[in-house]
Amino acid sequence: MLSKFDLKKGIEFDEFEQDYLQFVDTIRNSDFIKSADPIGRRLKDTPMDTAGDEEPEFYSIMSFKDRKQLDAAYEYLLNPAVPDNDKITHHKIHKAVINSTFICWQDTA
Repeated sequence: MLSKFDLKKGIEFDEFEQDYLQFVDTIRNSDFIKSADPIGRRLKDTPMDTAGDEEPEFYSIMSFKDRKQLDAAYEYLLNPAVPDNDKITHHKIHKAVINSTFICWQDTA
């Protein structure tokens, strides 16, 4: 799953990244994802980037073992059965981003 997003004004990237890493650890340890790449920042100043200016600045990729795990992760996000501090971490991430889009795909090979 590709996540694309911008941070709201006033949100510091380093603090957001720490919350994101804590969230990733929680969902990986709970077997809701297979893996997650570090957050990437878009490089607009290269001719290899052909996306429009409206595309978000930040990206991340999470991988799932299969469709069952993907669907379980979505259900978890709707109804997290975790301690309150983990709910707070996901809530902080959600409240810190704007212009978010999530794209899912399945490998063909």
